[in-house]
Formats: sequence, C-alpha cells, structure tokens
Amino acid sequence: MLSFDRTSFGIRHYLLILPLLTFALLFTGCGGRSDSMDATPEDVDEDTPAEISEKERAAFEAPDDSVITEEQVTMYLKASLLQFDLVRQHSERLHERMQKMEERAEKGGTLAGLRNLMEAGSTIVEFGDLIGGSLVRSSRTLGYNPAEIEWVRDRMTELSTYVMFKPMQEAFAQSAQEARRNLEEMQAAMAESGEESGFTEEDIATALQNIEETESTSFDIPPSVQKNIEVLHRAKPNVTDQMWSAIGVAGGAMGLMAISGLNDPNDTEAQQKLDEYRRLFTDALENRVSPGMENEPIQ
Repeated sequence: MLSFDRTSFGIRHYLLILPLLTFALLFTGCGGRSDSMDATPEDVDEDTPAEISEKERAAFEAPDDSVITEEQVTMYLKASLLQFDLVRQHSERLHERMQKMEERAEKGGTLAGLRNLMEAGSTIVEFGDLIGGSLVRSSRTLGYNPAEIEWVRDRMTELSTYVMFKPMQEAFAQSAQEARRNLEEMQAAMAESGEESGFTEEDIATALQNIEETESTSFDIPPSVQKNIEVLHRAKPNVTDQMWSAIGVAGGAMGLMAISGLNDPNDTEAQQKLDEYRRLFTDALENRVSPGMENEPIQ
C-alpha cells in the first residue's frame, strides 16, 4: 500500500498552484475595467467641493484631436450611474426637509417662519449644488479625474447633436435632389415646348441656385465626432447610435436640470425619467440594446 505525508503533499501542491493563482488574479484585475458598478452613494464624500479644482484641471490634458478612448467611455458611464443614484438619494433627503418645513408653516409662528426662510435658502443652494456637483463627486469617488469626465461628457453631447441631425441632413439632401430633378425636368420641358406654366426661366434658375447655396452650407461634421462614433462602436458594439444620442442628452449639462420634480420622490414622472436614464446608461455599460432603441448604427 502506498502512503504519503498529507502535510508535505499539501505544501508541495500549494507551491505548484501558487504561481497559477497569482497569474489568474493579475489577469482578472488587468486594466481595472469592470463593467459593473464599483461604488454606491454611501461611498461618496459629499464634503468635497462640488467644483472641479484647479489642480484637477491641470492634471488632465485633453488630446489635440478631441478623440475619446474606450476606457473613458466606461469611466463616463460608471460615473453617470453613480451620479443618478446620488441624485435620487439626495432628493429623498431634500423632500423630507421640505415636508418638515410645510409642517412648521402649518403650525405658524415667527420662529417657525424664520427657520423655514433660512432652510429654504439652504435647500435651493443644496439642490443646485447636487445637480452641478454630483458628477464631480461621483467621479472622484470612483478614482477618476472629474475634469476628464466632464470633457468626455462634452464630447458625448457634441456627438449626440451630430447623431440627431445627421438623419435630418440626409433627408434634406434627398429632398433637394428630388427638387433639383423636378426643376430641371420643368426647365427642359419649357425649352422644348416654349410654353410657360406659371414659372419663368428666371424663376427656375433662381430656385436651382437656392438649392445649391443651401447644400453648400449643410451641417458641418468635425472629424473628431466621426472618430468618436467609431470608438463607441468598438467599445460597446451592441449599443446603437440612438442610445448614444440619448446618453449625450441625458448626461449633458442640462440633462438632470430638465427633469422637474427631482426633489420630490413622490413625483412619479420625475422618478420614472430618472429610472429611464439609469436603465439607458446601465444597458450601455453592459453592452446591450435598450428596448425601443434597436436601430442599426448610423455609419
């Protein structure tokens, strides 16, 4: 019968698999780009400034070509998701404060009125600070430079404008071509028959000139925008351009400000809109198509 020392056997095998375990851990952590959330609103230090500091701005140098990276796409989506959660948590606290103010107002009294007046001012400041500073603080919590995240947000807004206007531009170009064709056919018919049908040669020539001038001043697309769309396609190939356009609007400087009633958790419309924002960004982070946004990417 074979026999062996269990202790020495265990040590020998541990020494054999240790390098493999180390390699596996290093490989798993490589790049630090998990597509899951890494923080919650409880992790956010709300005592930090709501504004980007001069040091943070100096630490980030935007590239000359204004092209984002795949890593920055993931960073921006994560920071925005944490921002939405922070806004929701804060709005609940603000609503509780407003309810207490209403209760004081019902009881009446000079002191109650003065206290409500002071709290009303601080509440307005806090809400503005929340909307303006939530992305900044969320970025810091995740270990990102808020200046970099703000820059990425601006590129996303710029890209959103292009995605929204390109179909309109293409539709206009198609209409212009059709109008040109009709005018040229009318011009040829008039030259052949010599008859006029309410239009003169001068009218048709003027219309054709107007079409040419309008086409020459069409929507100008910066090269960086097209390159950034290509980056998004590589980073999250299942996410449609319709989704990226919506993300650019929702995450822009006015995205949250456009939702009225955020300071009231009982405002179902505002909360539903915040849910939609969060679902959209989550789908993009996890590289899947949001319901109703299954369109083909715009090339």
